[in-house]
Amino acid sequence: MTRLLILGSTGPSGLELVRTALNDIPDVQLVLYVRSPQKLPEEIKSNPAVTVVEGTLEDTAALERALEGVDAILSALGATGPSHPKNTPIAKFYSRLMKLMRERGIKRFLVLATPSAPDPENDRFSFGYKAMVLSIYLLINPAYKECHTLGEMLRGPEGKDIEWTMVRVPYLSHEDRTDTVAGYVGDRRLGLKLSRKGFAQFMVDELKNRQWVRKMPVVSNA
Repeated sequence: MTRLLILGSTGPSGLELVRTALNDIPDVQLVLYVRSPQKLPEEIKSNPAVTVVEGTLEDTAALERALEGVDAILSALGATGPSHPKNTPIAKFYSRLMKLMRERGIKRFLVLATPSAPDPENDRFSFGYKAMVLSIYLLINPAYKECHTLGEMLRGPEGKDIEWTMVRVPYLSHEDRTDTVAGYVGDRRLGLKLSRKGFAQFMVDELKNRQWVRKMPVVSNA
């Protein structure tokens, strides 16, 4: 049996991640750490394979309860838009989370991000992605800061003992498709859109296949 902690499960991408994990991983048990359990659909809350733990990004005691017996963590947390706080609360939460992971021997951590977090060793120039990141920087600067800070954190000392994968996504859509291609900025195979179902499928497949451990793939629809 695999026990997974899923973060951000009340958002549209997180809900797709929950459904994909339940459908694709045999004997999986999911722990959903949420601020507002009432936002979860009834068919998810009532699923016997799902445990809901209520808590906030600042609630360490609740987070510790959610981590009990967990094998891996998948996060669909993301900045909420221009009103998102400027003090990078998600990155700060991840810093505390990784400390708790190390204390408990939890290694695997897959996290949603955007190309606002650069991969200096592998990314190349792309006009489309450059324009995307610039627009986020100018219009939703707190979201830019969250991803940029997280990228530096995972590549630095805090991430050295964690088997992390930063799944960088372009514009997310509600298209009903799961085909994906993964690479780095500048790869001509990559498009500028990814369906939320495709994001969820990539996360679950990467959990199984481990092709991008300690890497920062950009994922789009094929």
